[in-house]
Amino acid sequence: MMDVRIKGGLLADPASRTIVRGDLGIRDGRIAQVGGTVAEAGRTLDAEGLIVCPGFIDVHAHVDGITTYKDDVTCAELSLLQGVTTLVSGNCGASVRDVDAFFRRMDGGFPLNQAELIGHATLRHCVGLNDIFAPATEEQIGQMERALRRALDAGAAGVSFGLGYVPGTSEQEVLSAAHLAAEYGRVVSIDTHMEDNYDMRSLEQAIEYGRRTGARILISHFVYQYGQGVIDEALDMVQKARDEGVDIWADSGMYVDWATTIGSECYRESFVFSHCCQLPMLLVATGKYTGRSLDLELYKELRREHPKETVICRTGWESSVYPPFKRDFVMPSSDTAPYEKGEGHPQIAGSFAAFFRMVREEKLLPLEEAVYRATLLPAETMGLRTKGRLECGMDADICVFDINAIRDRAAYVDKGRPDAPPEGVRWVLVGGETAAQDGAVVNGSLGRAVRL
Repeated sequence: MMDVRIKGGLLADPASRTIVRGDLGIRDGRIAQVGGTVAEAGRTLDAEGLIVCPGFIDVHAHVDGITTYKDDVTCAELSLLQGVTTLVSGNCGASVRDVDAFFRRMDGGFPLNQAELIGHATLRHCVGLNDIFAPATEEQIGQMERALRRALDAGAAGVSFGLGYVPGTSEQEVLSAAHLAAEYGRVVSIDTHMEDNYDMRSLEQAIEYGRRTGARILISHFVYQYGQGVIDEALDMVQKARDEGVDIWADSGMYVDWATTIGSECYRESFVFSHCCQLPMLLVATGKYTGRSLDLELYKELRREHPKETVICRTGWESSVYPPFKRDFVMPSSDTAPYEKGEGHPQIAGSFAAFFRMVREEKLLPLEEAVYRATLLPAETMGLRTKGRLECGMDADICVFDINAIRDRAAYVDKGRPDAPPEGVRWVLVGGETAAQDGAVVNGSLGRAVRL
């Protein structure tokens, strides 16, 4: 007897890129039957006409308790309501210091499952290197290697870099960490350091790190990095490197207007007062000035007195969102992070619903391929062997949604609610139990740590 029967749904298998009608049976938190008719179950969910697939995996998140705002639970719930059942946090070089302690906290119950990268900026802090413009010494690099090895032994999914946030990072630092990640078969996630909106050297550099170390490289939020006029050229560069044998991939989001803290190096004066960005393009997304565009006075005040408030850079290159998903090495991601209620960036609540709305409206990808991109591709990229698969024995993390109704409702703070949940997601199961239903969280403690 099954614990749960998902009846008569359209079973989207990401491995075979097929959709067939049938039942899904779940027992003891794992998938126990795919297709046919489940004869008997303790509970039945009627999925007639609905897509039934593995829960989505978001490889670029910041939901680990180190961000300015601490409501990680609400942030995770916003992902859950989109059908995401596993997050990979610790991106852009910033992570928890103690990966093992983080995993123990997740095992106590969380809205969804979490893997964790170890951030290179965090490793620098661990060895007492707090100057973002200073390269590490040989001794510090050795100390960071030992700390990184401890994190990987504890199950960290890899190492992440936010090279734009720590411009003093040396090539030796990156190569050292990438070699070690390659030894463990783990990912090297890179938020590239761009000098301006058209800087292709940053991507060449990331490709070269992969070429020289053999590590699997994941370029972070691709559209945010290269979506202001060079998106096709950047995608061609990655494709060429892949054709030459470099193990390189990319995640990309459904928005081109990126966000970060106003006090970060990314909003340095040389960037803001250049052709790359203009003050009226900057929208305050958190704090008492939420919804205001910057002028010189407000820019200086925020940089001086409120450096941790989030500001969105509005670029206007909306057409850059779609091209990455025409490439088979790109998977959707959100760049989600916790904010206070009603604040932040719409990516926190709209990313995956927007991705599938794009599939329906733009017909950019077949639905079967889109499911693969949001499930099995990220699972294989990150090495998550029991996630992202609609197969017997796999974790019963399941999303049931209406492809004809799914849509994002989140908006930028000057136009609506960035935390408005999507429509069209019927059920989300984590470990075989219902975590969310019809836009509401039912059980917010089913998630667990994902250790590699």
